[in-house]
Amino acid sequence: MARASPEALFRPFRDSRAYARPQVRTCDHPECQEEGAYRAPQARDRLNEYYWFCLDHVRAYNRAWNYYAGMDENEIETERRRDSTWRRPSWPLGSMGKHRSQAQFRDDFGFFSEEAEEEEQDRRRWEENRDRNHRDKAQYSAEKQALAEMDLAPPVNFDAIKARYKTLVKKLHPDVNGGDHSLEDKLKAVNQAYATLRNAYAR
Repeated sequence: MARASPEALFRPFRDSRAYARPQVRTCDHPECQEEGAYRAPQARDRLNEYYWFCLDHVRAYNRAWNYYAGMDENEIETERRRDSTWRRPSWPLGSMGKHRSQAQFRDDFGFFSEEAEEEEQDRRRWEENRDRNHRDKAQYSAEKQALAEMDLAPPVNFDAIKARYKTLVKKLHPDVNGGDHSLEDKLKAVNQAYATLRNAYAR
């Protein structure tokens, strides 16, 4: 049997008609003849359908693209919430497991009830810590505003606060200003700020 020559073996790869070069996709931008090598979604509701652009036109398209165009604030917020869960349904933490355990299991030895009780205690501790953090933040904000009202800045002690309060009262009180009541609102604000700081610093 005669062996095939190297030329015969490689001839199919050299045949341009058998292996024609694929047609180049042109840019979808009107009057552009460049290669459309970069894809861009056609619309918000057709994210899997694409335009194909050259590099310059895909950059221009991306700069002008606004996913939320035509949506009001409520629709935008709803869309963002759906994105935060990868557009999958969600349930309150622990709710599915709780219903499943009640529906499918008999807990003759009380194992699951103990576990549920521990979960409930953990939840209560978490809520208490959350509420305490909120109160601490609110208290810190009130103290910060009170210090600003009295033209003070931390760090400061109660003696300095009391001295500043006395100075402001002497300056703002109508009796000191010849009966002028125009500064009464400022005096009330200083009194309120002093009460807030006294509760915080005089402990």
